[in-house]
Amino acid sequence: MNSSTEPIAIVLVALYRYQNFPIRILHALLENIEGVEPHTLFFKNHYTNAVTPPTAKEQSLFRQKIVELQPKLVGFSVYSPYVPIARKLTNIVKENSSALVMWGGIHPTLSPESCLEQTDIVCIGEGEGALEELVLALRDGKDFQTINNLWIRQNGNLQQNPLRPLIQNLDAVPFPAYARDSFYFIGSNKLTRKDAAIVDPILATMPARGCPFSCSFCVNSLLRPLYRGLGPYNRRRSAANVIAEMKEILAIPGNQKNQIEFHDENFGTDESWLNEFEALYPEQVGLPFKVQYNPKLIKPELIARLKRCGLHRIKFGIESGADRIRNQIFKRPGKNKEILKLAHQIAHYDVKIRYDLIIDNPYDTEETLKETIDLLLKLPKPLRFNLYSLQYFPDYPLTRQAIKDNHISEQEASLEHLHQKMARNWAFVPRLFPLNPKQMMHNIIWLMVYGRTKDDAVRQAISSDGFGARLKLFGLSVKAFFWGKVQMLQRIMQKRS
Repeated sequence: MNSSTEPIAIVLVALYRYQNFPIRILHALLENIEGVEPHTLFFKNHYTNAVTPPTAKEQSLFRQKIVELQPKLVGFSVYSPYVPIARKLTNIVKENSSALVMWGGIHPTLSPESCLEQTDIVCIGEGEGALEELVLALRDGKDFQTINNLWIRQNGNLQQNPLRPLIQNLDAVPFPAYARDSFYFIGSNKLTRKDAAIVDPILATMPARGCPFSCSFCVNSLLRPLYRGLGPYNRRRSAANVIAEMKEILAIPGNQKNQIEFHDENFGTDESWLNEFEALYPEQVGLPFKVQYNPKLIKPELIARLKRCGLHRIKFGIESGADRIRNQIFKRPGKNKEILKLAHQIAHYDVKIRYDLIIDNPYDTEETLKETIDLLLKLPKPLRFNLYSLQYFPDYPLTRQAIKDNHISEQEASLEHLHQKMARNWAFVPRLFPLNPKQMMHNIIWLMVYGRTKDDAVRQAISSDGFGARLKLFGLSVKAFFWGKVQMLQRIMQKRS
């Protein structure tokens, strides 16, 4: 590198996610490269069922930063529902700078060729090594056509480079960057500099990468085969490394953290790792924490040990209350009897539980929905749920199966349809129509999840096919629709305040 050369500006863009781990890690990585000035634009944040499209003002603010920074490279982190927005912002970059544009993240990894219709470079898979090599090449004026993990479109030619092995030493990856002067947050028609992830009371961290399961609705069902032969898919940072990251964040002035959230499907399941965590966490961090699991991985002795360290909540996915739907359609292991036993074991340790449940599923029948309701009636109270409407991500196994079985059309599996549906129907909201037993049972499940009805009323409504039971079913469904509207208005008011 020529020491007299001006530093090159690199802009990273996080779409609808202020807590974007990959972007924050890549920003920190770029800070360690001499002759590079990294900047990150966090473009709007995601609110469930309230994904508002970018306004003219917000696009103008984005344009102004691109004009001001005149970057050499702009890298977008792209999640499937936000492809239409990534296209708009990419056009703004192209019209207002000479920057190369690169897309990375889940969607470009799974659909690289289609993404190259909009962008110059696609990064498939883990981005740390590829971005570092690309930026060094741009800084030094060298060729970058053969960098692994990059697909490149130039002068009508397409260069498809192979995937590099997965990063095994995750301790060597930089900690995510927070509260940087080169961060910009665009949303609500204004640009701010204060890092929203610092004032958030929850400190989120990722101790591991990968998942041992391949559920049909999850991206791991596609990523695991993609990385076959490139090293172990499930990898873990040391407990000491994770704790060092948390201590660094907690030391940032102005942080308001009062709990930790570990994003790790296998948290503490390795004996030596758990021993290290137990020895360090209570003394060096000590905040209450929550974890997430596949229920198959939770054992009573693990709950007991984590409880002593500060565990206060476990989140795990039921996904369906019918074994057939869960196992055969969602390809997720586990039986209702196992879930019930586990839930009561966790409750015994005075640990809260939040469950994930997916409804609006065309494979459900009245009988499978009754199984779900029966399971909810037997779970320890109070119930805490994330209640989702089923989404069809392009090319996921569940999506392909639903098309094959004529439950959805090709159009309903498109990016545009996904973007529109997620904006208004990511979390399930009670609906009055269609007026049929399945829809009414969906509404009753919503009532149970949000504690708006008594168990006895639910039992009466699903006890038979008689007129009285059907009338009760209808009444509870209307009640759910009403309370759903009230909840929606409350959330709108809270957001405005």
